[in-house]
Amino acid sequence: MGTRKTTKPHLIALAIAGFSVGMMSAPLAEAAIVTQWEVTVDAKFDASSIVWRFGDAGTTVTDHQLRWGDPSPSTGPQSGVDITNSPAVTSVDTNGAAVGNIFLSHLNNPIVAGSPRPERFAIASTLTLTPLVPAGPGLPSVTQTFNVYFEETPNGANPCADGGANGVGVNLNGCGDIFVLDRDALNFMFTYDTGDGIDQQYFISFFELTSGLNPLPQTACDYVFNAQSLPTGSPCLGFVTPEDATTRVQFAAMITTAPVQIPEPGSLALAGLSLSLLGLLRRRWV
Repeated sequence: MGTRKTTKPHLIALAIAGFSVGMMSAPLAEAAIVTQWEVTVDAKFDASSIVWRFGDAGTTVTDHQLRWGDPSPSTGPQSGVDITNSPAVTSVDTNGAAVGNIFLSHLNNPIVAGSPRPERFAIASTLTLTPLVPAGPGLPSVTQTFNVYFEETPNGANPCADGGANGVGVNLNGCGDIFVLDRDALNFMFTYDTGDGIDQQYFISFFELTSGLNPLPQTACDYVFNAQSLPTGSPCLGFVTPEDATTRVQFAAMITTAPVQIPEPGSLALAGLSLSLLGLLRRRWV
């Protein structure tokens, strides 16, 4: 199990003594790596996190379903978001490919302008990690919560809020709606000791599987950031959903021994970070 260890004063003294007599060339011990994990993801909407625009009249909130808006036409269905395939149990290789788990479906139905809709909600994912290779005792379950920012865009704009042309591609039926994932979905840090007495640091990240770590167009990011009163100009992860359609996207988990970062558009999806950046991530598995 990953535990926080107390440094013993006499070990510090020995280390200083060794340094003073020229032992700098002695090899440093390296932690054994868990190369494969069983990852269980049990995801729910966090009802307390929802920020409604234009009130919450007529909305529905359950663990796995959100519904909102006055249908247009009035006989039509509301818009909404569903979580399915939860809980999901998968095997994830350390520093390997992202592996899909839960699904998020957006029912992008026409609603009356100015009727209730969410601008922000959180997904609370309870994670249970168990080492498979080498096999070992599992870590205690913890819940990682991250925000999803949502903007129901003006259908008739041209260009659309994502920067694309109206009537083309994802904007074929009018401008698509935009989802942006909060950066807290990336680089949740934990440690694990395989039995060699050394805690190895790992990071687990969640993102939408199809786009992966490729950012949305900056125009789409800035549209959402501006609407949410957040600083603009930074790359973001997310997806765009077409109007008058149901879009089903799969989330995925990736486990790495160094943090991942959102790249600038067109750059590599994984980027090496300096050791100094590791100290910025203080969340630990407890």
